Amino acid sequence: MNLIMGDLHCYGQCLRSWAPLVALFVIMSIALIAISLMLSNPRKRLKIFLFAQSSGILAITLTYFIMECNEMLSLYLYSTYLAVSTLMIFGMLRYYDRIMIRKLGAKPAVSVLNWTQEFVDMLTSAKLYYFDSAIPRAFASGRSIFISIGLLEMLDDDELKAVLAHEAWHIRHNSGMPFMKQLALMAFSSSTDPELECMADRFAAKIAGSEALSSARDKVDKVFI
Repeated sequence: MNLIMGDLHCYGQCLRSWAPLVALFVIMSIALIAISLMLSNPRKRLKIFLFAQSSGILAITLTYFIMECNEMLSLYLYSTYLAVSTLMIFGMLRYYDRIMIRKLGAKPAVSVLNWTQEFVDMLTSAKLYYFDSAIPRAFASGRSIFISIGLLEMLDDDELKAVLAHEAWHIRHNSGMPFMKQLALMAFSSSTDPELECMADRFAAKIAGSEALSSARDKVDKVFI
């Protein structure tokens, strides 16, 4: 408690006329974090959170420059939080698919359909996993493609090839996309970016045929109507 009171006294003594500006950045950071928690779109949530981090960094940088007090515990703790949370966000891109494997209890798809991984290998460098869900879903994350049991049971081989080709396109082009778009899940059943989805569909139609792609989409869409 004495450390906290000492910090507050130091803030009051040292910030003075700069206090409103620092307070503005802090309030903006807190408000943006709150907004990010209410958003359902992964890309928008991440974008708002990074803006919140930027506001926090501005506040802490400004405070460092104008403070004259030493050994301020709250300042060091907040600086540590900013550093760790920012590293976690930018490290998510590399490890997010591993998180999804654990979260979904996903297993290699070759154990249920041995031709699927071989087909994906011809299109891109990615591992194919299936997960236990009756909801027909397929999405790409990192260097992995995930597909639900519900979708595997619903589609025939040609339709499944169309879906896999669609997700393989996302994997192939992730490295050339902006960071925000790489982190957004590219879902076959839910378009997050119409332009990207159209390009992925064109690639899938080229690989598996437009009839197979159209048939797969019709089956999936009927579930969500």
